[in-house]
Amino acid sequence: MKSIFKTLSIVIVVTGISVNIIAQEGEIFVSLAAGASIPLSEYAASDFNNPSSGFAKTGGNFGINFGYRFNEYLSLTGLLSGSVNRYDYIQLQNWLTENFIDLMPDTRWIVETKSWGLGGLLGGFTGSLPLVNNRFYVDARALGGFTYVYSPAIYITGIESGAEDIYLFVEQYSTGSWALDFGAGFRYKRTRNQYFTLYADYFMAHPKYSGVVSESNFGASRSDSFSQKINAVNISLGIGYIVN
Repeated sequence: MKSIFKTLSIVIVVTGISVNIIAQEGEIFVSLAAGASIPLSEYAASDFNNPSSGFAKTGGNFGINFGYRFNEYLSLTGLLSGSVNRYDYIQLQNWLTENFIDLMPDTRWIVETKSWGLGGLLGGFTGSLPLVNNRFYVDARALGGFTYVYSPAIYITGIESGAEDIYLFVEQYSTGSWALDFGAGFRYKRTRNQYFTLYADYFMAHPKYSGVVSESNFGASRSDSFSQKINAVNISLGIGYIVN
């Protein structure tokens, strides 16, 4: 974890120095954006037998996009991004009821959990195509970098009248991963120094977890190491400024 934060710090410092050196001719920009995060693939899957299934629901994403615009066609871009996706505990309750119906038909399942969290830094390039008197632009960006993934802790309790409660507890786990982001959208230049954006991004990461701790009193076991494909479509609205 320390090595990842050290790498991110170096990237930020180098990017800042580079921008300051070349800022005399181009434009330095920064924008804030937020919107919906739609999970896909294993991140959204709902098979509790597979530890890679994330049970992730549609949530929110936010980002700070910054960089240096060489000209109206090409920009050096950095993105501080994050997203939060609720864990679908109702889907997990349904899965437990269906899969334990033969062994524990009278058991009522209670699931308590919070949310997935992702946050990281990516860098790359944005290409732009000016339209309509150079006020509307079609943008496309390709970014790569690191993200950090936080899982929710999961508390499962099975309640049956006249019997001892059964439980399964999975502690929160986290790790860093490479990440890629490919996005496209529209940018409207309202004034010389202000613009609005609408973006759709395809985000992907492949974290590998180890040392995952779980505890159960009814023989249900969880893998302590596995990998997971995290894919999501992020749709965001933003406002940006030219700062020089």
